[in-house]
Amino acid sequence: MNIMNIMSAPCMRALRPLCAALLLPVAAPPAGAVVITLDPAQRFQVISGWEATAELSDTPAAPAPPSRAALLDAVVEEIGINRVRLEIRAGAEGRDGAARRFIAGTLPYARYKQRFYMAENDNADPQVIDWSGFDFSELDWHVTRSVLPLRRRLQARGERLIVNLTYVSFRDGPTLHQDPEEYAEFVLATYLHLQSAFGFVPDFWEVILEPDMSENAWNGETIGRAVVAAARRLRQAGFTPAFILPSVANIDRAVPLIDEIARIPGAMEAVAELSYHRYRGNPRQALPRLAARARSLGKPTSMLEYWFGRGTPQVLHEDLKVGGAVAWQGRVLGGLVDVRNPRSSAPLITPRDEIRYNLQYFRYIREGAQRIGARSDAPRRVDPLAFVNRNGRHVVVALTTGPAALEIRGLPAGSYRTSYAIARGSMLRPEAQRIAAGESLRVRMPGAGVITIFQEPPPR
Repeated sequence: MNIMNIMSAPCMRALRPLCAALLLPVAAPPAGAVVITLDPAQRFQVISGWEATAELSDTPAAPAPPSRAALLDAVVEEIGINRVRLEIRAGAEGRDGAARRFIAGTLPYARYKQRFYMAENDNADPQVIDWSGFDFSELDWHVTRSVLPLRRRLQARGERLIVNLTYVSFRDGPTLHQDPEEYAEFVLATYLHLQSAFGFVPDFWEVILEPDMSENAWNGETIGRAVVAAARRLRQAGFTPAFILPSVANIDRAVPLIDEIARIPGAMEAVAELSYHRYRGNPRQALPRLAARARSLGKPTSMLEYWFGRGTPQVLHEDLKVGGAVAWQGRVLGGLVDVRNPRSSAPLITPRDEIRYNLQYFRYIREGAQRIGARSDAPRRVDPLAFVNRNGRHVVVALTTGPAALEIRGLPAGSYRTSYAIARGSMLRPEAQRIAAGESLRVRMPGAGVITIFQEPPPR
């Protein structure tokens, strides 16, 4: 199934309702091209991945609908997701079998929800793991249903799935895992279980999801001491720790919390990304401060949650340009697309509206791509970003406020194609343009939206 390439092949059955909107005449551009100039001497962040959260079903024992395979195909091939947030709840440490019974279909979700953040200590010694005191059933369900299928699809493309394993504990008051040694035991047990059961460990461990969302005593000192202890236990077991924090819901809290964590000796050594969400606070003020603090610490940033359609291309563009984000998440896996006739062998799958714009970034800018300098002589009309993928191929993505003729200077010699999304639809133009060394590339953008110019062959 091909969501975007509607010019070079007949409209797919899944997309026929959209074909009339997608096959657009290209309006003549206004006189006077907007000039975009690339500066490869300017080097910025290196992209890690485009993330989505593996979602949980209320009835996990039910077989996955026939549309699940088609959905995952679209997520990888058409949208470009290559990173997944895999969640583990605090209650995975416990003996009552709640997760096992929920996954088996014998415990209703409403009752499981009352239990899944309630950790029960496996034993009194955090240096000794009692495996009978852990229940990884929910984690295993996510791995089997989402992670392994995504890994296979990305491997077929010659790419890899990046796994961000996120600890979730929305509870008020002190909890078991706020003891740093107990937290470290939980982290190590999870790594050992994944290695034994599935043959992989996560690329990242996100320390605590939205610690500012409950009165649960997670503060900078608690987080910092948990990170130090967990890093030590992982290294002793032969693993390489790579932590993500502080993952605040209120972006205004990011820098103060990072500063609190950094006061704990050794806490920042194994931190790989400084993360934030956008639900609260003032990003216009907080994002530049966070980017500056991250640079001072030598760490990249990542925007790892802004759901429910709020993650527009304007937000994505700002996070990449101003925040220096290396990873970005706007939805859960199932929320990226609309699925009609999910029980059919030929479901109708279409990207959500903001995803139709965002995939102009996701699909062409791949893991390892480095952002380089790009400036516009009319930045209020056309705001560009430029990247060089790991294979050396260039990508230019621009937000536009209306129709525009574009002249792009500084691209290397080669063959280039254009893809865009505007209010009336999306298009991948079939024709390629070749330019010689020193030549400019000229393209048309028919309306307000996102346009991508990518060097062939595109990333697979």
